[in-house]
Amino acid sequence: MVDKSIVPMDYYLSILDKADNGPYIEERDWDRNYIQKPIIEILDKYKITWKRDQYWVSYDDSLADRVFEAGMELALRSGVYCIDTKRQMLWSRDELEGFLATIPTETVCGAGEQAVKITRRNIEDDRYVAVSGGPYGIPVAETEFAQMTRAYVREPLIDFFEAPSLLTTYGRKIRAKAPLDLTACWQEVETILNVLEEEGRPGMGIGSPNSTASAVGVLSSVSYGGVRRSDWNHNNFLSELKIGYENLLRMSHFYHTGSYNHSFYNPIFGGYAGGGPGIAIIGVAGLILMKACLLVDTVNLGPSHAHLSCSTYPEIIVAKAICLQALARNTRLMTSCFSRPAAGPGTKEILHEVAAMTLACVPSGVALVKGVQSATGRFESACTPLEVRFMAEVTHAAEKMTRKQVDPIVRSLIGKYKDSQREIKVGEPFTRLYDMNTLQPKSEWQKIYEEVKAELKEKGIQLEN
Repeated sequence: MVDKSIVPMDYYLSILDKADNGPYIEERDWDRNYIQKPIIEILDKYKITWKRDQYWVSYDDSLADRVFEAGMELALRSGVYCIDTKRQMLWSRDELEGFLATIPTETVCGAGEQAVKITRRNIEDDRYVAVSGGPYGIPVAETEFAQMTRAYVREPLIDFFEAPSLLTTYGRKIRAKAPLDLTACWQEVETILNVLEEEGRPGMGIGSPNSTASAVGVLSSVSYGGVRRSDWNHNNFLSELKIGYENLLRMSHFYHTGSYNHSFYNPIFGGYAGGGPGIAIIGVAGLILMKACLLVDTVNLGPSHAHLSCSTYPEIIVAKAICLQALARNTRLMTSCFSRPAAGPGTKEILHEVAAMTLACVPSGVALVKGVQSATGRFESACTPLEVRFMAEVTHAAEKMTRKQVDPIVRSLIGKYKDSQREIKVGEPFTRLYDMNTLQPKSEWQKIYEEVKAELKEKGIQLEN
């Protein structure tokens, strides 16, 4: 939640001034002249490079520190681009360092008995990593929404719940910024709150609505009787290092209401940022600027492959771990890790992808993990709570592990799935993999889960039975 003694009104207003009065730039010039060109120059200046297959989880602290300095230079040179005003939003180093020096290192999401503390972690820190779990915007039918929510909420290792997206609202098509957009958001929130009450977890933190991408739908339901100040509100940067008024509207609402605010930035691997080294430094720049620009509590880096749309592509995992280490060593940011695998539920590959991502990020200093957006989140009902249970179990085992311990395990896991990512294995939908009466996985999916857990135990991962 925004503390106005730390973020006074003058600072908040300065953000809006930057969006309205910064240097004018045409958007067609932004990606090449303010992203691609400076990244190439900065990578060379700081000697940011690594050999392919050199490691999957770096334990080179000097590399992490160079990546941090490179990312900070990019943040200062490029800043943020506001697409609505075509203005460049710039911060000085003193502004960024002064702001980052005062930010809190812990926060709370949820309320009452279900409140969970999120704490900044260092590299190889054995403190608790919070878990945000759910179908993360995966499209589902109205008839499945409540039961799917109930199945996830029953997982005791999920600290906060992130919902799927409704395909329709009361049988009607949803259109962004139309009146039914608000109706869908309210239907989503009211259904989730009812399920939480029925399942005995009324204070559990929930994500703001996923059934819309518009600010008007979200902010309507982040109000009295809907999403609470203690819940998991969203904001985001656009790729690359861009925002719009929609993002600033969300920020303004969360600032004035003192609401918890989690934001994500998904740079494109293979786009203007380039490959792994470019992703690492733009990740540092993006999360620092997102904190300064959108006044967020926690930040997430979720690079996406330009063609595969997943976050678990091998080179992304390497870059992401290095970026997170750079931030853990040099800032007070509370970072997170998001799993968007190419494979879907009912396959071994989804569990291998989730394990690789989680094992790489937890010893690299994240405060929380998020997932699972199964099969890249694009296929109706292609998700189950079992992959989130697995992610949480791996998370808590990895809290006690070092980067050198996980590196060979991540290498082995990547070897099991990397050749299959070119053709997405969607898997099976929720209703085929779960018993709709007990809301527990059917035997064939349970068996695959247990087999992969056994694989990890053989590799030295201390998973609970």
